[in-house]
Amino acid sequence: MSDDTEPKPVDTAPGSNVVLPKNTTRRRSEENAQRVRRPLSRFPCAAARSKWLAPLFLGAIAISSGSADTNTDRVLLPVEIVGTDGTTASRTVALNAGQAESVRSLCLQIHGLRYSAQASVQVNMSVWIPLNNDTVTIAEPAKSFGGIGGFGTLAMTLSLPSGTVVDGANTIRFRFNQTDGLASGYRVLAWNFLTIEGKKILPPDAFAEDAPETWAPPLPDAASILAGGKLWRTASLVASSLPNSPSIQAHCADCHAQDGRDLKYFNFSNGSIVARSRFHGLSTLEGEQIASYIRSLSFPDPGRPWNPPYQPGPGLDEQPISNWAAGAGLGWVLDQDTDALPYLLRQYGPQKSRPTSSPPASVSSLRDLAGQITPDIFRPDGNLNPRQIPIALQLPDWSEWLPRVHPKDAWGPAFTRSAFAALYGGDTTAESKSKTGTKSLRTLLEAAQRTDHNIRPVVAAFAQWSQARRVFLKPFSKARTVWSPELTNKVYSTQLWQLVKTWEMMQEFGLEGRGRDVFGLTAEPRTWCNTVPAETAPSESHIPDGPAGVGGRAVTNEYFTASWYELQIILNSGNHQHRDRGPVDWVYLIGRFPDLYAQTHQPEPTRLLVAVTKALQSTNPHFGPDDFRQGWRPDQNIDPRIMISPAWAPIFKPLPIDVRQALTASLLAAWMDKNLQYPIAMYLPLGLPPRDYTPSHTYGDISGGKAWEAAQQFRDAGVAHELVQRLQQWGIAFTDRAARIHYE
Repeated sequence: MSDDTEPKPVDTAPGSNVVLPKNTTRRRSEENAQRVRRPLSRFPCAAARSKWLAPLFLGAIAISSGSADTNTDRVLLPVEIVGTDGTTASRTVALNAGQAESVRSLCLQIHGLRYSAQASVQVNMSVWIPLNNDTVTIAEPAKSFGGIGGFGTLAMTLSLPSGTVVDGANTIRFRFNQTDGLASGYRVLAWNFLTIEGKKILPPDAFAEDAPETWAPPLPDAASILAGGKLWRTASLVASSLPNSPSIQAHCADCHAQDGRDLKYFNFSNGSIVARSRFHGLSTLEGEQIASYIRSLSFPDPGRPWNPPYQPGPGLDEQPISNWAAGAGLGWVLDQDTDALPYLLRQYGPQKSRPTSSPPASVSSLRDLAGQITPDIFRPDGNLNPRQIPIALQLPDWSEWLPRVHPKDAWGPAFTRSAFAALYGGDTTAESKSKTGTKSLRTLLEAAQRTDHNIRPVVAAFAQWSQARRVFLKPFSKARTVWSPELTNKVYSTQLWQLVKTWEMMQEFGLEGRGRDVFGLTAEPRTWCNTVPAETAPSESHIPDGPAGVGGRAVTNEYFTASWYELQIILNSGNHQHRDRGPVDWVYLIGRFPDLYAQTHQPEPTRLLVAVTKALQSTNPHFGPDDFRQGWRPDQNIDPRIMISPAWAPIFKPLPIDVRQALTASLLAAWMDKNLQYPIAMYLPLGLPPRDYTPSHTYGDISGGKAWEAAQQFRDAGVAHELVQRLQQWGIAFTDRAARIHYE
């Protein structure tokens, strides 16, 4: 289908939705209006996912279209374009006399735009204009992450030829051009006409939200809801809507939460569920029955499909724990990393408890922050809260969590007969169950609910499940594996399947708020009890950058690696239970930051500093260096040299010199204060056991504990003479003791 020809559209727009620009009647509260406007304001329409991002059943772009009453004089958002190839949706607005001549472009915020041939737009009777990286200007930082095919939600600007927009009624049409075998549409979250100065023509109150609380089951009778639940668990599906698409073994419940709570929680709508059901070979009636089942569920539903799960932001901990997975929303994805620095400092400064309702447009002067930087930020005995520090990295949305192919369709009997399958506790074989010799996770958790509620064994059970995954994938994902897009799809989808099923159990059994029942008093008030998020990273299975990597591009592969590692920091940074190199290998995790920077050239100094701080705080503050496996061991962690290493200088480049000096001095002071809590003999006792951990030479300039060797570099960086002298004196004492006991 060419982009300048008119297709035979399936128009999903519910009426004309004509907007009168003046004297509009508010149909929703100002709070709801702000909810729908915030995403556009946080993604300015100015110059500044890949086909991997489709799930098996509904997720890829299951666009939310509820059954709300659309008889309104405001434009209903989001605009959904979901269904078969050629599906269109339209909205009509009216401009006052003289407004049209000032229009120069169209700004859009779109969720689920994954590939270049996916979408087109038409304004009035213009030609259909394809939306791709050549025709639109993507706003930063998304542009540097690959533009279309990178972040799940993108802000973009499309230039319009003179005369495209007219005074009076104007109709904008969106088209889903064609599927790639994974996607089934996309969603327009916000749009507006712009003047040459970038001013928006339509006022905020010209738009209204399609609010999920107004949605109802398409078929509310009990029989339809019961039928929908059965279809969810047992319906036979095909892989996609492409011709001659093969049948698959997986059912809806296999790739999603087993009871469908994820679609309820993130408010996937009736229209999206029906369309995705048809995508997988079901009828419209069957799709409506499944949608009715999802609508009938009584689970919490604070999320939206476009809001990345667990996206950090201020105030999240004050909300009910059932809201945590919904994240802080796209409004808290910052425009640049340095905007996060005040939130890092706020946790320890005079503004610690001050509520903040919205992110800043920018930091007026980073230099003003230098005086607020103290060693308290980095104290190894502290507990920085990464859940409430916003970042400029947009985390994957729920559709990007879902597997592209279920492991039993990827691997067949090798999976269904495996210990990896049996340890989850779903649809497994007698052979797979016999391989574990222990209870499955679901069985363990169900028993804990019925008996003494002891969930401490769940940590070891999750670790065993992760080890079973590593064993299962090892033959397919060795370091020297010859990778292909097909193999990457299978391996990465297997990791995603484990992540989704982990979310399912964390939610179903209420585990997120039970950290102290599992880890004791040092635990976070809300946490996961495993390292599955980090294990989802492509790098964990040696998936390479490049055409065979996730998304077919190095930048996309590195983006997902960085995102899943970041999610690990947010969900479970270790709960001060560090042991050897686990549960988080901090040196390796932090060492991946330059790999992402090499692809995006977007420095993230604040996000890096949060990771460094959590690394320093990973041990139990009551265990000293004489506990070689769990205690404070500066030689096995990141050290302050990261601030003065030439290799890391580009990441800190956005920070003014005085701010970087203050950060360097504060990090070094906090590190030294912790070191000096213990006598040298505790670090190097007689009868020292053999050293079983040596950092890779790749990280030698930021790890290993010998920071005193960089004394001159610290002086050159502006660190006070007295502090550097303390460092040197400690180093002399350490090396003298090491020499006397022949420590290598």
